[in-house]
Amino acid sequence: MEETASVLHVDDEPSFTELVQSFLERQTERFDVETANRVNKALDRVSEDSIDCIVSDYDMPGKNGIEFLKAVRSNWTNLPFILYTGKGSEDVASDAISAGATDYIQKQSGTDHYTLLTNRIQNAVEQYRAEATARRTDERYHNLVDTAPIPILLFDTDGRSVYANDAAETFLNADSHADLENKPFTQFLHSEDQETATERFQTLMSEGEHAPEIEYRVQAIDGEIKEATVTTAYGYYKGEKVAQAMIHY
Repeated sequence: MEETASVLHVDDEPSFTELVQSFLERQTERFDVETANRVNKALDRVSEDSIDCIVSDYDMPGKNGIEFLKAVRSNWTNLPFILYTGKGSEDVASDAISAGATDYIQKQSGTDHYTLLTNRIQNAVEQYRAEATARRTDERYHNLVDTAPIPILLFDTDGRSVYANDAAETFLNADSHADLENKPFTQFLHSEDQETATERFQTLMSEGEHAPEIEYRVQAIDGEIKEATVTTAYGYYKGEKVAQAMIHY
């Protein structure tokens, strides 16, 4: 983890939060640890600015750690939340998982478990940032492809459609995007072109190389045949391998 992570530790015992803050910042220079002794103050802090991870006690006045977690999840679905508590029980652990906790760690005597806590925070933050990056990439992809003037379809490794832009919907005479979802790519081709397309698809997915453009007889949803030039490229969509088919007509 190269960038500094902002960690908010919430516990109703000020002396303990100070101790944890000291140990975490001693473990790594990548943590900027803040503390809060009440859930309401912690929620205000999360609302004010970016927090990369919350570490919270369970047994606190006002709202306990599970109630705090539920309040966080109502507004920050993916924010890492580690329940770090001395009240260890199967019921608490089960409630934490059900409420969407990222992790559950029981407080222990001694200092060795601070290394464990440090690693869990680092892992949670790295995954959180990776997922955020992936979401931004998907958003940029959609912004670009959704408005593209040419039809574009994406097919997963099984050759089934996972995405089609508006131009593809129009070109394939579909009433909605739902008409194009989860369809094998061969369904969009004349029967005499399906064998060639299957060979090209298998080569594309196994070797990861772009396939040169080729003339196909594309079959629309209603059976209409349209001649077009199709370029197929290897790529990723929502973290999964896909074949990107771009249709020029």
